[in-house]
Amino acid sequence: MMIINEIKNEVYKKLIDYAFEKCDAIMFVFRRDGFNQQEILELENNLKHLKNLLSDSLLKHRNGAHWVYTKVGYKQLGIENYYDPPNFDKKFDILFFKSSKEVKDYLLCNKNLYNWLNPQYPEDISFFKNGYCWLYSVAHEEMCDIYCESNEEYEYLKSMGIEFFEKKFEPTLKKYLYYEDYGLDSIKDDSNEK
Repeated sequence: MMIINEIKNEVYKKLIDYAFEKCDAIMFVFRRDGFNQQEILELENNLKHLKNLLSDSLLKHRNGAHWVYTKVGYKQLGIENYYDPPNFDKKFDILFFKSSKEVKDYLLCNKNLYNWLNPQYPEDISFFKNGYCWLYSVAHEEMCDIYCESNEEYEYLKSMGIEFFEKKFEPTLKKYLYYEDYGLDSIKDDSNEK
């Protein structure tokens, strides 16, 4: 269900608090497309800093051109395989972290869901529950979708100050949700890092 208002300040904090109660993993994306060399260096430094800062919570790190928005968002727009040209896999780092106090504190250092932009921060923040995406965002597009599991959850999120495009709860079948195995039982690093 598409969010139509900006998620910031107290609404942002409430959403993060709720997401950490509900979800077991968070995904961040670092993207190197569209940046100059200085910005890419800043991005690389911020990626290393994040991995060091949250190392105890890291579940999986992979390179690839496919994550929630590129699979779900573009499909909604009728676009297939947007990032398929050669070498695009090396332009994106996708990191999964388990829900932890450290990750939550890191997310709360910002006060707006749409301020999570590369190269300063990771972007496309997404929350997962049991491998299925519950929330995904695209900061540079100011987009966010939440897959509410019930009318009660939909109403609860509205009571926080979240405004949905949909005027009533519309369930999404699980088979249409984005799934990723981030292996909570072991830490995986499938990136191309040396």
